Amino acid sequence: MVDQATTNTVVPSNDDVAAAAELHDRAGTRDLDAAEQLMHELSGTLDGVEDLTPFLERLVQAVNANIDGCDSVGVTVVMEDRPRTAAYTTAATLEIDAVQYAVGDGPCLDAFRNGRENLVDFSGGEERWPAFMQGCEPGDVQTLLALPLISADRRYGALNLYGNARHAFDRTELRLARMAAARAADALAAAVTLAGARAVAGQMEQAMASRAVIEQAKGILMERHSIDEMVAFELLRRQSQEQNLKLRVLASQLVYQVRSTRSAAM
Repeated sequence: MVDQATTNTVVPSNDDVAAAAELHDRAGTRDLDAAEQLMHELSGTLDGVEDLTPFLERLVQAVNANIDGCDSVGVTVVMEDRPRTAAYTTAATLEIDAVQYAVGDGPCLDAFRNGRENLVDFSGGEERWPAFMQGCEPGDVQTLLALPLISADRRYGALNLYGNARHAFDRTELRLARMAAARAADALAAAVTLAGARAVAGQMEQAMASRAVIEQAKGILMERHSIDEMVAFELLRRQSQEQNLKLRVLASQLVYQVRSTRSAAM
């Protein structure tokens, strides 16, 4: 029988503490601070499947903020044989994901299927996934690091880090990314234990449906305040916390408010 009290807890383990200590010994204080901050932001519990999407959204923001060389982050989750982008920091990387899902191959799907890390240099003649490379327009992205999400020998997807520079991630950053991937995998495992794979897949579908209105709200804030996409999301996230509203609800209210104002002015 599975002990729910332990499976639904997403907290740093002894291995994480040891890894953080090793980072300190090998790479200095700054890297220890980054590891501690990352683990702090990814601590907490999942009390139900509805907590999964907020956790993954917090995870991608934390990875993006604490790992040097990382310009955007996404999480690919595979449930019931279907890959979905469960959380991301910038919409620009969704096209890279979409090409993989369409052709059925690529670094993120390979990380999930084979449980291995994949580092891609888009300008370096990558030959492992020809259909993906032929169909992909990476834009500013030059480096992609895909790490498998594995918990208790079960694979759930991949954590994907995107860098706008070549060779964007060194060994220290790889260690930090592995910590985050382990936390994401544990959260997915906890959600499946709590509610089952079908319920988690349903939660992913709801998150994808909510994303359209969140993107609209981000666009409104970007235009209104002349800010970039990630700052707009941070504004939404903080306001949702302050008002104790789900991000989707807050975004819907903002979009409705703007539409009503424009209609009244016509």
